[in-house]
Amino acid sequence: MIGAMILRRVVRSGFESMNRGDADSLLANWADDVIFDYPSAMWVGGTAKGKKTIAEGFRMAWEEFPKRKFTVKNICIREAFPLLSLLIGTYVVMADWTCEETSKEGKELKWDGVTVIHGRRGKLVHVTDYISFNGLPQLSTLIKATGKA
Repeated sequence: MIGAMILRRVVRSGFESMNRGDADSLLANWADDVIFDYPSAMWVGGTAKGKKTIAEGFRMAWEEFPKRKFTVKNICIREAFPLLSLLIGTYVVMADWTCEETSKEGKELKWDGVTVIHGRRGKLVHVTDYISFNGLPQLSTLIKATGKA
């Protein structure tokens, strides 16, 4: 139970860091060689490797969408003994969330997603976001001159 409480607190803290736009705090528990997968249809999408690259991607996204509010709805933990897994093993955590963002042009978006987190010995090693396009404008309206949304 204590391990599950710690993992839930770490996940909620990460989303609070996202809301503040604080990449250093967000990535504090991420391994140096972490892999972050994000839906490739989005302008920041694809696979990013390493904390530095991921931090730059978040900062770029936050410049485009300077106002954001993530609300965590559910956190699920796969492990039967989360404290032991947190300290010496591997674990998987899933967070179900809603995000409300405002672009620098004032466009407001609201969307849902799930983040799946794989950790090893207290560090996040692989993070994958899955998003629902319900509530988002048609992808073609988000396309930039680069060809990415």
